[in-house]
Amino acid sequence: MRRILTRSRRRLLLAILPIGFLLGRLIGFWRVRLAVGRLLALLPDEDVPDHVRVLPPPADEYAGTLPTTPAETRERLPECGFSELVRAYFHAYDRDGETVHEVGSFVHRPEGLTGDWQVHVRLFPTADGSTEVWAHWERNPYVAPLAHLRMEGYDPARGERMAAELIDGLC
Repeated sequence: MRRILTRSRRRLLLAILPIGFLLGRLIGFWRVRLAVGRLLALLPDEDVPDHVRVLPPPADEYAGTLPTTPAETRERLPECGFSELVRAYFHAYDRDGETVHEVGSFVHRPEGLTGDWQVHVRLFPTADGSTEVWAHWERNPYVAPLAHLRMEGYDPARGERMAAELIDGLC
């Protein structure tokens, strides 16, 4: 019976993935991620597998605030060498009694897609319309998936420095 459920889940996933990808291309991956993150946040933590649980960003990843809106920031980050990251943990945190969800996840890989390392930045909206940036340096999950999950080489301070250098004045 377990094998049938696994096979059914696999089929469902294979059917949903192309739809999610097409929807993401049409309306923006950040919107799809935001909607999924909000839905997952409604579920009790014990009902959600660890890899899809909505987590608060680690406090030491806070890199600062940009004077641009999240929409402007998302539009301009590719000019700074960043690409949108679709596959990443969902993040949200409590700010003054309200849950603030991530509205963008971007990555810069200095050595390209197959490079060993990456700077990962997350964007959060502020009450005044500007954009909070949270950043860290980490292993590239496409090259070193286990090292990435074990957080080998994870460095928020380096991520903050590199993000600041790359985004300086938003390119």
